[in-house]
Amino acid sequence: MKIRRIPTGRQRRRKNLRVVLLSLVFLFLAGVLTLSGMFLYFSLKVPNLKSLSDYRPALPTIVFDRNGAEVTRFFTENRELVSIDQVPRMVINAVLAIEDANFYQHKGLDYPGIFRAFLKNLLARRVVQGGSTITQQVAKSLLLSSERTYARKMKEAILARRIEKRFSKDELLEVYLNQSYFGFGSYGIETASQNYYGKHVWDLTLPEAALLAGLPKAPSAYDPTRHPEKALERRNLVLSQMEDVGFITPQEQLDAALTPLDLNARHRPQDDPGAYFNEEVRKYIYDTYGEETLYREGLKVYTTMDVKLQAIAQEAVREGLRELDKRQGYRGPLAFITAGNFPAVLESIGVENGIDISLYNIDRKIPWEKDQIVKGLVVRVDGEGAVIDAGGIMGYLPVAEMSWARRPDPEIDYSQDVVKRADQALSTGSLILVRYLGKEHSDRGPLFALEQEPAVEGALVCMEAATGQVMAMVGGYDFRRSEFNRATQARRQPGSAFKPIVYSAAMDSGFTPSSIIIDSPIIYDDPTEELKWKPANYSERFYGPTTLRTGLVKSRNVITIKLVQKLGIETVIQYARQFGLDTELPEDLSISLGSMGVTPTELTSAFSVFANLGLKATPWYIVKIEDRDGNVLEQGGPEMTRALSEDTAFIMQNLLRGVVQSGTGWRAKALTRASCGKTGTTNDMIDAWYMGFTPRIVTGVWVGFDELAPLGVNETGSRAAAPIWVDFMQKAMTGRPVLPFPPPPPGIEMVKVDPETGLLAGTGVDKFIYEAYKIGTAPREFARPPGSTEAAPGRRTYTPGYVPPSDLPGMLPRDF
Repeated sequence: MKIRRIPTGRQRRRKNLRVVLLSLVFLFLAGVLTLSGMFLYFSLKVPNLKSLSDYRPALPTIVFDRNGAEVTRFFTENRELVSIDQVPRMVINAVLAIEDANFYQHKGLDYPGIFRAFLKNLLARRVVQGGSTITQQVAKSLLLSSERTYARKMKEAILARRIEKRFSKDELLEVYLNQSYFGFGSYGIETASQNYYGKHVWDLTLPEAALLAGLPKAPSAYDPTRHPEKALERRNLVLSQMEDVGFITPQEQLDAALTPLDLNARHRPQDDPGAYFNEEVRKYIYDTYGEETLYREGLKVYTTMDVKLQAIAQEAVREGLRELDKRQGYRGPLAFITAGNFPAVLESIGVENGIDISLYNIDRKIPWEKDQIVKGLVVRVDGEGAVIDAGGIMGYLPVAEMSWARRPDPEIDYSQDVVKRADQALSTGSLILVRYLGKEHSDRGPLFALEQEPAVEGALVCMEAATGQVMAMVGGYDFRRSEFNRATQARRQPGSAFKPIVYSAAMDSGFTPSSIIIDSPIIYDDPTEELKWKPANYSERFYGPTTLRTGLVKSRNVITIKLVQKLGIETVIQYARQFGLDTELPEDLSISLGSMGVTPTELTSAFSVFANLGLKATPWYIVKIEDRDGNVLEQGGPEMTRALSEDTAFIMQNLLRGVVQSGTGWRAKALTRASCGKTGTTNDMIDAWYMGFTPRIVTGVWVGFDELAPLGVNETGSRAAAPIWVDFMQKAMTGRPVLPFPPPPPGIEMVKVDPETGLLAGTGVDKFIYEAYKIGTAPREFARPPGSTEAAPGRRTYTPGYVPPSDLPGMLPRDF
């Protein structure tokens, strides 16, 4: 019988230990094999490093004005690249302290950090912490997705090892600093520095560097513009980490932690004066180079815009449209608010008006510039005025500042009609627009004027005459209200603004400024419509024998129609095309009064012919486009074509000067320096124009409704459009040198004539002008002296080709 030994406790423990050890070895080997298999599997799945080797991050297209000032950007990622040499060591240390303190020691993976993250993720049963190094973050950002999975983490680890073998630490850090998102629309640390502090990265202070270093972890959560407390807490954590790893001293940490945020955030303007111009540039680049290039390839676009003139142009158009709109009456408040809703509405408009009540209560400083338009709620009204709450700031709107607020009626001219009591126009609870007058009443607070957003639209185009460079362009009242660019897209009838083209054809066809046409009633049959056309002048009067000078200066319709009849419609069409108006042109006498459709840009270009003595300047916007490496992709330049002879253009220039001096363009005399121009008004006051120029600048203004509605009684080009032109030009010419128009060409002689008859002004004629004629075409008869019934005796007493002194009345003003 075999005796069975019973293992002792010690033997059992040894056996169990061997089993455990064998199991651990097995598990370890299995783990190693598993990890090796996974490593091999994912090694075949990871992308190559070509995109990192050819690192070309998305860069914005930056648009500059003619003086090199940045005006706008187009981007999906707003980024400015910096080299690692441009980033101060202090900034780098702040980033390393919070993101990867062992960056310069590890080989791509921080194993203790990975183990800590593994344990936390295991306990949470999901991926809650990464433990990623900067190298891993670069790999994820450029080569992988951002999904939180173990598969992605494995690929990330593999790539990190490979990246560390190919790239230096400084190269990786440079990519990280340029690639990371810092919130507030900021890609890369240089853009973040500019957006948050308005300075370059190399100018950052220690607390500023610490704040930026802490943002990539959670840009939205730590955004200092929206969550200053969290941002401050995060910044101080970065400072604490910097002290822990020895990057800064305890005293430096303490001083920096006590520093306030002191942001100088760069907000993109909500109201961009150059929005219409910039949109033209954007569309051109999109159509020419494609969406990817526009938004990601870092183009630099140098344009013809003058940013100062652009701002002046926008304000001139807005002010002119508001004034026109007021002449038509008040359409009423934006809304009527019940008393129970006052608190909510006031809180809302306070935010919209930029009011910080706590700050206002401290220093009582009004947060608006003079003439800024804001919303206000009428809380009390009587005959003398209305008490306005602008969202926490109480002010007063006196009745004198709402006198225009009559009930609108497009059939009535309200020029002399005024509101005499405030309660005729407003009532308690009216939500309205008001303009801050820039002053305060001692008892009633800031003073306001009543405003309303105009329904009417307008456009302005300003070109450099000699080159065609578009220096300013406004396509409507507000780009945010309507992106339709009326300066380039709206085809409207030019009306009388077309007449100078007809007169140009006449000057080339044997007519002179002294030629006579009878201004008398005329009827035309229209066989296609079985109608009779009875053209009339705006005044609804006829003036008998009229010189062509008077016909153009006074904008007489009948004179122009009869002139076209004499010239022939085909001749006028030919000249219209020479001037660049090659749209569909009517082949009937309606062309006399500008019945075709033209854009304000086209018509402004046409008027450059008169400013340039016969050369038409084609409008252009882009001077140069460079790629991100500075290579020039394209370069713009003037495109000039001969539309008229110098002689004819000079005669027209002289006539258009008369339009300003004594005709429908009289408002332009307010410019206080000589100019030439022409008004334009279409039937029923649908369109209003003023086209004018000085020796260097051609500016065109159009006003009208998009839906072709009448502007109102007496809203002619002179009344509706010319004031906008004058307002713009007065400010645009401020500080510019006074320049003369060019002298007459060799083929022109200036002759002293009677402006009424166009005949020579002899002895006893005290009212005269100096008229321009092609040599040999001047009149030979003298005008009768005043009160005389006999013709003036004698032959002409001037010498052909003689040009009188420039300081004589009516001749070549030198005050340009």
